[in-house]
Amino acid sequence: MTIPIGLFILTKFWVNVGADEIATIEVRYLGKEMKDGRTVALSGEVGIQAKILGSGLHFLIPFLQVAKKSKYLVIADDEMGLVTAITGIPIPQGEFMAAHVECSIFQDGEAFLRNGGQKGPQIVVIPPGETRINPHLFEVRVVKAPFVQQNQVATVEAIAGASIEPGKIMAKSVECDLFKDGVKFLKNGGQQGPQVEILTPGINRINTYMFRINYSPVTVVPGGSICMVTAMDGAQIPDGRLLGDKIEGHSNYEIGEAFLKNGGKKGRQIQHLMSGTYRINKMLFLISDPQPMTDIASDEVGIVTILEGKPIVDPSKIAAEEVGLDVHQNFQDADAFLKAGGQKGLQIPVLRAGSYALNPWFASVKHQKMVEVEIGECAVVTGFVGDEGEDTSESTVNAKIVENGKKGIWKDPLGPGRHALNLEICKVDIVPTTQILLSWANDESSAHKFDANLKTITLRTADAFNVNMDVRVIIHIAMADAPKVVANLGSVTNMISQVLEPAISSHFRNAAQAVQALELYTQRAELQQKAKLHIQEVLKVHHIESKDTMIADVVLPEELTKTVTDRQIAKQEKETYKTQREAQDERKTLANSTAQADMQPEVVKSERGVEISKNFADSKIKEATGLAESTKIKVNVDATNIETMANAEAKATKVKAGAEAEKIDVIGTKEAEIILKKGKAQAETNKLNIESMGADYAKLKMIEEIVKGNLKLIPDNIIVGGGEGGGSTVESFLGIAMLEKLTGKPFTELKQLAAKATTEEEKK
Repeated sequence: MTIPIGLFILTKFWVNVGADEIATIEVRYLGKEMKDGRTVALSGEVGIQAKILGSGLHFLIPFLQVAKKSKYLVIADDEMGLVTAITGIPIPQGEFMAAHVECSIFQDGEAFLRNGGQKGPQIVVIPPGETRINPHLFEVRVVKAPFVQQNQVATVEAIAGASIEPGKIMAKSVECDLFKDGVKFLKNGGQQGPQVEILTPGINRINTYMFRINYSPVTVVPGGSICMVTAMDGAQIPDGRLLGDKIEGHSNYEIGEAFLKNGGKKGRQIQHLMSGTYRINKMLFLISDPQPMTDIASDEVGIVTILEGKPIVDPSKIAAEEVGLDVHQNFQDADAFLKAGGQKGLQIPVLRAGSYALNPWFASVKHQKMVEVEIGECAVVTGFVGDEGEDTSESTVNAKIVENGKKGIWKDPLGPGRHALNLEICKVDIVPTTQILLSWANDESSAHKFDANLKTITLRTADAFNVNMDVRVIIHIAMADAPKVVANLGSVTNMISQVLEPAISSHFRNAAQAVQALELYTQRAELQQKAKLHIQEVLKVHHIESKDTMIADVVLPEELTKTVTDRQIAKQEKETYKTQREAQDERKTLANSTAQADMQPEVVKSERGVEISKNFADSKIKEATGLAESTKIKVNVDATNIETMANAEAKATKVKAGAEAEKIDVIGTKEAEIILKKGKAQAETNKLNIESMGADYAKLKMIEEIVKGNLKLIPDNIIVGGGEGGGSTVESFLGIAMLEKLTGKPFTELKQLAAKATTEEEKK
């Protein structure tokens, strides 16, 4: 019984603290009272003591001192301890963190309280390892230390510190081992608010009670792109400027402190980011979305307008003074451009094919096709910028022609090919050097379209007719004369509308007033030649060669056209009728020849009979008259052949005697009737009858047969022209064609009727 009581009493006198333990002591009954409202006592005061006992065996005053053991505070390598003092003097108003006091990283609680330690969150953090912390004096929250990944940017915002100066956005940068040393941060004047520096990748033991950490991805500018930067803090950009100057030393905005220290300006920056990965404080710099680089195609040029720099002060200039492309690397080095005195506004040089990293806040680029000159053309350039060149033109030119590159019309035109010209500072007129065909005709235009507005010319002739005329003109402009044409007229289009079109129209209208409408046909060649000479003289003044002027078509009014057409039709019909008549004559001749051939046997027989009858008649006449002269009987070539013979025989009868004459007359009449019935050969009883009738005997018999049929073949009155060739026969006034038309019977049938009649008469 005595031994257990002794052991109990012994434990009250001693406390054994292990190797990983601490012991806190509570003093009871005897001592001073704690001041200032503390809950942890100092030595000599009643209460839980700030001082702790380490490992080992420690003596206690029984019943006056009570020990309580606890484990060491253990913090891993990736952790840290955030400390809050449970007791201490109050934090001054307006402060967020307790002031730092030396207390061996909170292991000496007695020193913390004696040195004026304040109640609340503490600045210093507890590093990894084993730490002896009085749990009655300090509350420790073990947390993961902030860790920044390789693809992250960690920005810091201080909760404690001095106030930022008015007009500033970012706190000034102070030495504090990248916020790991909060004490230095406050001691060196660190300001609350967003901080300029960013945390490096890895573990950063930063008191998160004092600093708020924000994570964001790194800035990545893809290939073929750029990003523009806007600074949220810095000096003011001077008046008249739009962009902040390039600042050295900030390593593409990754060192924000250098940017601000070296005079970086707030606002849009002239320097941009090329493709790559950047750790940039996005509270200090705003990064634009990636913008594609400026690409110029192989058939293009880039027209550059600079948005920053000195203004153009000369009112006569439309473009900035030229700065060599090698100075600013094709406008990619904006800082070099400005330092070389570059002016804002339209630039003279152009960008050729390629990709360019141009800051769009500094320069805008307009894509323009190269000037393409085809074969058979030339390009006349009029420059709006450059030095005033010496005029090389002659007196017949109305504008200044200068050497190429000077201000004015360039002397030497550009030949076929592609030309990298800035059309914002010059004008290009394409002039054809081949022959140009221009048509004054409605709805007709050549491929070059220079005559697209030319229309058919309407003329007013002397006889008050409106006549439409289509005209074509061929012109040629020599390459050497192209600048002169542009100088005088501005362009080929102006030449056509202001010179050629009025000259052509007025010339033909004036010429038409002196001629009849139909004469535009008959005098077309003369009008065309005069127009050609006139146009040559007009264009020669303007250094243009007129090759030819042609009247393509003349359109007369319908009423006049109908008259001319009718006249031509009548003329053609007349020729047709003449041809048809000649054909009928030929046909008649053929028919006669055919009939004569068919009657040839009868003709021979008739000729023999005529000779016999003639001899018989001659003997009768000689017998009656004796020495009387034979009468030569002439018979006209007509239908009165028989009467003529009767008169001839009557004349012979009178010579002979009265009685004998009657006998001869009766005999002659009877013989004549017999001759008529036998045929044409017997009817012609004498040589004159044979000569006058010949082979027409058959036709005479045909007429007799028609008369016997009571057909009226010959009109009551007819006028027949005389002449050689037997005009007294039926064919002299009608012809075989008329017989066929009147009788309705073909010639062969009429011929057969005549032959039949002759045969019947012979039988009788």
